[in-house]
Amino acid sequence: MKRLLSATVVAAAGIVSASLPTVAPAQTYPTKTVTMINPFAAGGSLDVMARLLADQLTQSLGQPVIVENRPGAGSTIGTAMVARARPDGYTLLITAGNIVSAPALGAPVNYDWKKDFAPVTLLGHIAQVVAVPEDLPAMSMKEFVALAKSTKGGLSIGSLGPGSGSHINGKRLEEATGVVLTDIPFKGMAETMTALAGGHIQLAFGNLPEVLTYQRGGRVRPIAIAMPTRSELAPGLPTMAESGYPNVAIVPWYGVLAPAGTPADVVEKLQRSFAAALAHPALAARLKDMAITPSGGSPDEFRRVLEADHAMYVKIGKEMGVSLK
Repeated sequence: MKRLLSATVVAAAGIVSASLPTVAPAQTYPTKTVTMINPFAAGGSLDVMARLLADQLTQSLGQPVIVENRPGAGSTIGTAMVARARPDGYTLLITAGNIVSAPALGAPVNYDWKKDFAPVTLLGHIAQVVAVPEDLPAMSMKEFVALAKSTKGGLSIGSLGPGSGSHINGKRLEEATGVVLTDIPFKGMAETMTALAGGHIQLAFGNLPEVLTYQRGGRVRPIAIAMPTRSELAPGLPTMAESGYPNVAIVPWYGVLAPAGTPADVVEKLQRSFAAALAHPALAARLKDMAITPSGGSPDEFRRVLEADHAMYVKIGKEMGVSLK
């Protein structure tokens, strides 16, 4: 009887342990391909940065690191996919501020950024500029504002969806100037810039490298940089403050998160690996050309950024009456 009971207990324990997710300790992690989910469309600065990092991490981690684009619904599709992934360090989210801005403004998202994710590292901030189509008769922010005020129904602005930094920047510009801007959402920065170059929208807060590429092609015109200081990549471009509109633009960031429950030692190893990749001379040079200021800080530092941004967007929503419910 005792032998039977003992065998039953052992068998039951085996069933329970088999049903639990198994995660490898950091000493052996990774032992297979690591996938970074980008919840935005391919072609933008985040996507380029993700693929540069993937190449560097593949070398340092000794296993393939790949990038998958899962765009849609203001980045919530790819974000929710990672929130529900096995917390073993093999599925990561590389994303932007939408992860906290959308829920802070009441958008119906299918994830809880506080409960569903473990911050890994803040990758860095990217310089953005305000740009218009080349044939739009506005050479400066003040000229654009005057044109928008004189145009019946106002003008249109491209964004990365409700609650995104570009969407909020448009709302803040409306509040600061009194203009009317119709928000047109896109799946990624590449789509936004294509629409701007084609004259389908009249304004966009675009990443500096993409805007400069389209400017060289004679298709768009940057009129101000949405940063606290001028950029050495475009030293002649005035800041929003110099243009007469301070405190309008939010500086976007990129970061990496893992599903909640990912072992702390795996998260720590990932953070160290990303920090080392960002500091690699060749990659650092590419990021400089992309107007990205790298970070690579600790998970706790990144968590504080997420919390501060969430609080900022809640405040913006209340003060500006912006609600995505």
